[in-house]
Amino acid sequence: MPWAAGVDIFFVISGFVIVYSSRGLFTRPDASRLFLARRLARIVPLYWFTTTLFLVNFLLLPGAIHGTVGGLGYILKSYAFIPAARPEGLVQPALGLGWTLNYEMFFYAVFTPFQFLRQHRAVIYATTSLTLFVLAGALIGFPGTALPFWSNPIILEFCAGMGLAFLPGRLALPWAPRALLAIAALAALHVHTQEGPERFYAWGLPAVMLILAASTGKPVTRLPALELWLVRLGDASYALYLIHPFVMRAVSLIWHHLHASALAYAGLCLVLSQITALAVHKYGERPATRWLRTRLEPSR
Repeated sequence: MPWAAGVDIFFVISGFVIVYSSRGLFTRPDASRLFLARRLARIVPLYWFTTTLFLVNFLLLPGAIHGTVGGLGYILKSYAFIPAARPEGLVQPALGLGWTLNYEMFFYAVFTPFQFLRQHRAVIYATTSLTLFVLAGALIGFPGTALPFWSNPIILEFCAGMGLAFLPGRLALPWAPRALLAIAALAALHVHTQEGPERFYAWGLPAVMLILAASTGKPVTRLPALELWLVRLGDASYALYLIHPFVMRAVSLIWHHLHASALAYAGLCLVLSQITALAVHKYGERPATRWLRTRLEPSR
């Protein structure tokens, strides 16, 4: 199973959520400003905190950290969500998994100017802009590091998610075709288990099928206890994404003294990462987001 395809599922979900959650903003005169302010308040505080935490660990415990870090310019680009190459040539920010957020913020930047339009027009214009940009990168090529990075076809997974956001309330499928969609998607993921140049087709399209299956069910009015737990984990998923490498690394530093199995290590990391993410989300991420939104949105 190509577990790295979780990123592709995340990108499709992100395009879906951005359109679905911004329904009240479209056509407003201040829509673009509010949209960008809310996305910055949501993304920046925790990412800057974890990036700083990584750099502090890198300085104090260099032997416990994987990877290398460039100079001051590279670090500033890491904070600014601008793609830059590490000394060994890999295009990743200081906090390595932040490469996905470099795509995420670029998607926001493209989508922001179209917020004043009606929802369907904004999606069409943003999708057209991103598609033309990807085609230009493939046919003409861009110089430097950032533009070739952003013109990767993986960015089109956001577009697919935006399109799927129009389906809830308009299309409801029975469980059988939805189950078949999910099974077909999982089977397709097993065809290409290694990342390659065809990633958008090999992993992106199955990701679209999975979100299509998940978003075309009947509306739910009451959640069972298990689904409520999953919703809470969903709320904390951004914290889980950014925090889990620190938890895993801390566990791995002491694990070789315990002589326990790899399965036990994985289980412990899963439990501790989720507990830590829920705590960070409740006591750190949410208050920081709320504080920043009150400053970026004076009307709140």
